[in-house]
Amino acid sequence: MCAYPDCTNHAEAPTPDAPAPRYCAHPDHNSLGAFRRFRAKRQERKEEKRQAAEARKAAKTTTSPAPAAPAMAAPEPVEDVVEAVPNESGTREDLLALMSRLVTDLPVYIEELAIITDSVAAEARIETVTKASAQRTLAAEQRTVLAEEAAEQAIAELDKAKQGFEEETERIRTETAQQIADVEFVRAELGRYRERVAQLEERLDKVREEADTARRERADLALDLERHRTDHAACALPATPAAPQAV
Repeated sequence: MCAYPDCTNHAEAPTPDAPAPRYCAHPDHNSLGAFRRFRAKRQERKEEKRQAAEARKAAKTTTSPAPAAPAMAAPEPVEDVVEAVPNESGTREDLLALMSRLVTDLPVYIEELAIITDSVAAEARIETVTKASAQRTLAAEQRTVLAEEAAEQAIAELDKAKQGFEEETERIRTETAQQIADVEFVRAELGRYRERVAQLEERLDKVREEADTARRERADLALDLERHRTDHAACALPATPAAPQAV
């Protein structure tokens, strides 16, 4: 059964860490809790003993017969028994009652001593577990710090890459805008060149027409000049005498 005072539950099943458990699965039922429970009950017994002693002393002052020792439902500490011994000469029955109570309370004191010893072992075990837990906590904190540093480094690299990407995007955007502006400028220049070429072609056509007209006029002038030369040559020749006729 569970070693906790007034507990009727069964103790827990043995485990590798606790091959012989003395307490049940209740979270408060352990060595420290049992020691505190026994200490509280001892305080209650001490208070009951004090009240009983005061009542017995009051009964002695009012009546001459020696009072019988009150029956105690629970054992009390050794110092309480010593304090309960009367300073003046007591009766033999009181001493026998105190001795019988001491014999009755002795196993309880031994049990309390075992609980205290067990509580010390439990505290040592708790300290060991606490140290192990502290080491695990420290290791976890170190891993957390390393993870946070890695996360911060990753975030810094991500921010750097993001900044580089934004700068590269802005550079490409600027270059693209400049190229678009250059293309627009080239298109505008090409349009002006086309207009200029169209004007030149129109002017060339006019020049060609003027050249053709000039050539025709020149040919006509050449024909007129040749005609005038022929006519002038014909007018300038002398008249030839007629040949004599035969008789």
